[in-house]
Amino acid sequence: MSTSHSIDSQKNPYQSFHWSAIATSGIALTTPLCLVTPAFAFIPVLGIVVGVFGYLTISNKPEIYHGIKLTVIGAMTSLLLLVWSITGIINTSDYYYDVAFDNTIKWLTYLKEDELPAAHQVMISVEHRQFEAQILNQYYDNNKGIYEDMLSQFAKPPMNLLLAKKDKWKPQDLILVENEELLDLKKNKIRVVQQYHLPLSDPPDGVIAFRIQYFRVYDSAGRASQWQLEYISAVQ
Repeated sequence: MSTSHSIDSQKNPYQSFHWSAIATSGIALTTPLCLVTPAFAFIPVLGIVVGVFGYLTISNKPEIYHGIKLTVIGAMTSLLLLVWSITGIINTSDYYYDVAFDNTIKWLTYLKEDELPAAHQVMISVEHRQFEAQILNQYYDNNKGIYEDMLSQFAKPPMNLLLAKKDKWKPQDLILVENEELLDLKKNKIRVVQQYHLPLSDPPDGVIAFRIQYFRVYDSAGRASQWQLEYISAVQ
């Protein structure tokens, strides 16, 4: 039996080389794509599955198949890049959540210091922002439409409550309750949703609970990343 296999292997050595060794190696060559976008995370997973299957098959039938070293190398490469990809995704998520939280503190600081035009600019789309306006308050005073839009925005809850009680809270006391969503919308746009509690000094146990949805976008020239406070709502 073994002699027959030996003769067959000499005649056609590829018969004894298990297909999983080649497949795992080929998949390993494409796994770096998972570092580009999470959508390709299935590639290293597939490489690991094929690698494990090949390893078990070749180990159980060493007299028939070979290629176990190549299979192990391919599977380990896929595993390494999968771990690298997952770590990158986690670090990226933490970064966006941290930036969103810092932006919320900055936005609350605008409200606290009566810089409503600056706070309103964060809430409008990037293409409509006044990057060239030297004196933002003067710009709003001279543009009735945008001024009325600002007043309308801040008359809605919870903005009206934040403004009415601005002497009872501090931006730096903001508490992150939950990171609710991080969604890649493509075209250089990312949605981040967070829920907050803002403690009040009076009453001592009082808080203003609200949720903010951000968009991370690029300006029209594509030069820099900009954040837009797209939506804010009260939380019971």
